[in-house]
Amino acid sequence: MLFGQSVFQSVVERLEREVEDNPPVEETASAASIKSFSASLVFDTATQDPATSNLPLDSYLGFLEEPSLPPAPEPEQMPAYLEKTSLSDVSDELAIGEKDTVDSLSEKRRSFARLNHPDAVSAQFRDNANRRMTAANLLIDQAIRFLER
Repeated sequence: MLFGQSVFQSVVERLEREVEDNPPVEETASAASIKSFSASLVFDTATQDPATSNLPLDSYLGFLEEPSLPPAPEPEQMPAYLEKTSLSDVSDELAIGEKDTVDSLSEKRRSFARLNHPDAVSAQFRDNANRRMTAANLLIDQAIRFLER
């Protein structure tokens, strides 16, 4: 080690001198010198899909059955209450009577809407749900107007 130099600097200088004295020789490897590849492997992977080349999948998967398609879903049935769209059917469900108040009618409107709102049913049944809600709102509005007289 020279005076005034750190150990690191002296090691770097020594390595530089060794590289200058012995330049590295680049070795080129030919395909014949690679012993881990056989010609059949190189040929198979070059001509086929690499993921499936040299893989006898039939012997592994030959016993499996072909996958079948899942059964088609059955069409939805309309709920029975949605078939009742007439004013008389809806009024029977609401059971509006003489003892009802504005508050009780408002509660009946909310509970009917909770069970029959068009957004709560499948798209194909929304027309019937909409008719039922329209009829219920009409009947409740008429009952409230009658109470206010």
